Amino acid sequence: MFFEFSFGSAHPARVDHNEEETRFTALADSDDAGYWVSYELNAPIGDSYVMIPACAYDGNRFEAVRRKYPPMFLESEMGLNPPTRMTEVPRLSPQGDSRMDVTTGDMAAPCVCVLNKAGQEAFLLFTGQGAHGLNFGVTLEQIGDRLRVTLRAPARRMLVYRWYEGYPSLRENPEADALMTIREGEETVIPHRVYAAPCEDIPALYRLFFEKRSDLFTGGAEACLPFSAFWEMTEAEMNRNHFEEKEGFYALNALDGRDTSKFGQWQCGWVGGGMTTFPLIVEGSDLSRERSIKTLLFAGRYQSKAGWFYGIVFGGKVYHDCFGYYEEKYYLILVRKHADLVYLMFKQIEALRRMKLDVPREIERSAIAGADALVSLWKRYGQLGQFINAETGEIVVGNSTSGAIAPAALCAAALVTGDAVYMEAAKEIGEFYDRTATRAGVTTGGPGEILQAPDSESAAALLESYVALYEACGEDKWLRRACDAAHQMASWVVAYDYEFPKDSRFGRMGIRTAGSVWANVQNKHSAPGMCTASPAPFLKLFRYTGDERYLRLMREIAHYMPQSASYPARPMRTVRGDELMPGEMCERVNLSDWEGNHNVGDSIFGSSSWPQTSLMLTCLEVPGVYVLKERGIVSVSDHVNAWLEDGQLCIQNPTAMSATVKVMVDTEESLAEKLGLFYQERFRKVSVAPGALVKLRV
Repeated sequence: MFFEFSFGSAHPARVDHNEEETRFTALADSDDAGYWVSYELNAPIGDSYVMIPACAYDGNRFEAVRRKYPPMFLESEMGLNPPTRMTEVPRLSPQGDSRMDVTTGDMAAPCVCVLNKAGQEAFLLFTGQGAHGLNFGVTLEQIGDRLRVTLRAPARRMLVYRWYEGYPSLRENPEADALMTIREGEETVIPHRVYAAPCEDIPALYRLFFEKRSDLFTGGAEACLPFSAFWEMTEAEMNRNHFEEKEGFYALNALDGRDTSKFGQWQCGWVGGGMTTFPLIVEGSDLSRERSIKTLLFAGRYQSKAGWFYGIVFGGKVYHDCFGYYEEKYYLILVRKHADLVYLMFKQIEALRRMKLDVPREIERSAIAGADALVSLWKRYGQLGQFINAETGEIVVGNSTSGAIAPAALCAAALVTGDAVYMEAAKEIGEFYDRTATRAGVTTGGPGEILQAPDSESAAALLESYVALYEACGEDKWLRRACDAAHQMASWVVAYDYEFPKDSRFGRMGIRTAGSVWANVQNKHSAPGMCTASPAPFLKLFRYTGDERYLRLMREIAHYMPQSASYPARPMRTVRGDELMPGEMCERVNLSDWEGNHNVGDSIFGSSSWPQTSLMLTCLEVPGVYVLKERGIVSVSDHVNAWLEDGQLCIQNPTAMSATVKVMVDTEESLAEKLGLFYQERFRKVSVAPGALVKLRV
């Protein structure tokens, strides 16, 4: 792709430039220094695709509305095929000249990717976090058919994104960007690695990004909390504080009076309802298993005659996914929440069968009714929409990727019931999402409170669904699509260890961010884990492709999570000073200043149910140590060290807690076996005392 390069300085400086960096040496003192480099390229609005990891997808060129958090659709905006709508996030305009200003703190990787569709050319620009303790600014300016990309040291945003008076929006805020003081002779370096290459389409652009991301960035957490130690704390805390005896279900948040919100007791899917029960059934005590089965029975009691699970239950009363706007009118359910629960129900039915335990008939009937509702919806509309009327099965708001996990759910239904109708629908829906989301490079509708802003949750669900379709069908096209989804999902995963302010909570704690996962382009924070799933699909992709970069991505995501968990030796505290319970986690990993400069590396508001669920699922589905001896591969996701030595696997525990490590050993022959819904019997558990070293033959 042809591009023009330029640079500039706000005060006298000597400039040295090469292909990888531009170095500015100050010729005089300045208390308001500024430097920049710019790239200008041919990128017509209607014939280009712009991606900034976790920050902009298709340039965020969607309809933006002013809406207070949590935003909800107006009745006039409802319908089968509404335009993609979001709140007022940084964005380029869908028509005419426009500008957007962000900083490297708004990105999962400091990078801008542009595809000229007509010319089939890609432009990828990578940089660093910043200079002199201040983040770089990144400005995109659309000027006719030209796009100018500018890296600034330091950031100088015309409009700054915050939640002003509760409205996710942009406004002038000069105080948000600190001035940079430079003394004569001091150097400021702006790195810029550019890759220009032929590129046939959007999935190919993501493949290029994935490859370069893997080459350019490294990072990862120090071992602190073994998976098994987290599990023991969490299971105990779930049974001590989360089980609601009267109705018989595991509540999302602790029932100790700290949370009185109607959103904190039961929500199906999404943030953990009927999902925590999967690891509790497989790994938990008899009490945990008994209570988990009661929870699934509870879910079935709150299911409409049309087969749709109700979104929220609080104090025995049903509420709907509308934040109070349309209660008792549209009976809204976010289709993603329903599909999540259907998928996890069938996984739990399969697990109980494989464990030779009884499956209550009511749970089977409930799961089948939920799967039938998805099939009926698909046959009726040829899409799954975003918000459904739970009583009638009608789409109220359509045109999104909210049902991205539905193909995986229907594959599971087909496997468990033997009914081919589910598999046929799964394949058709998978084709639909490949065409409308994966190949378009935009996934929406995963969260229920961001309208249809691009999000990582639907991207992660598509990855799981394509992998499930490949395992069920064995067709190479599903493996290719799973790889495409994985590359897109990688754009949401922090690629390096962000340098927090030294006086911030995370700066003092030494939190390392590589492997944390951004939520969406509205709620501009990274988080511990994918909402709400384990990174096990990346293990499966490695086994089916041999590409070790998938294994590395799984490790990054899994290995990050325990850092966010509170435990007695290192409690996590809220901004008010309250201590989280052992095993509790908050979703905030703030690289961005979207909640104010003082909240970069903080904004711990309390416990969030879904990261805890994600880590519980990770403890269940991701081997702490994975070994493929013939290729010399040892991948360590748990908080231990492991390596091969003289034909033995060495596992060393550097933490102060005992670790029970799950080890999975593959051979070239076993790689041909599909893992499917339940493969935990392949894990070998190895106990390693604090500071100890254990050796075993593999």
